[in-house]
Amino acid sequence: MDTAPTWLEDTTKDVTALPWSPLGDALRAGVPVPNGFVAGSGVPEESIRAAYETLKLRERTHFVAVRGPSNAILDTIGPDQLIYAMRRLWRESPGAILLVQRMVHSDWCGKAGWDGNAALRMLRVIANEGMLVLDPDTYVFNAATGECTETTLQQKQRKTIRRVDGLSTTIEVQSGRTALAANHLKQIAELAERVGSGIGWAIDDNSRLWLISIHPA
Repeated sequence: MDTAPTWLEDTTKDVTALPWSPLGDALRAGVPVPNGFVAGSGVPEESIRAAYETLKLRERTHFVAVRGPSNAILDTIGPDQLIYAMRRLWRESPGAILLVQRMVHSDWCGKAGWDGNAALRMLRVIANEGMLVLDPDTYVFNAATGECTETTLQQKQRKTIRRVDGLSTTIEVQSGRTALAANHLKQIAELAERVGSGIGWAIDDNSRLWLISIHPA
């Protein structure tokens, strides 16, 4: 039985930490991955609460993302809400190893994967303004030439933001939408190439790109 959370940068490729080991490897390699810890259902509640307090001090934020094998609960704040979120994910996936990660306050987020033959170096990027992927735009980026060859923008896009009172809200952007900047597309392609797989990513309110997840290309 697990007795304490394990920090992401310390995860190993054993059976208990395997789902998040690629992120731990990337973090140790210097890739910008939000810090966090992993915990199984056998970890005592007081240990999870203590790890949350440590993460809060390390990262200077109260907000975390709680990630399970097929679902995530974002923008969770406070130890009580964290415990509730973890219990909810364990009800969906009993025995799963969960990742509790510093929440990136993102202006953009999405996923990226290599399209077709990897030798062609064409990356398909889906992107949504805000903190959730709700109505994503699609881009096809040629990593060999550094150019976007195809852009499909939604006429309307729901955008989840964090208000000044700390609560999240979703608004709908109907006009004046702009595409993801070319330099950000290039950075996402470089990150996907560095990781060598498909990725989940987020760009924070300081325009810094973060690796959120790793998945098959």
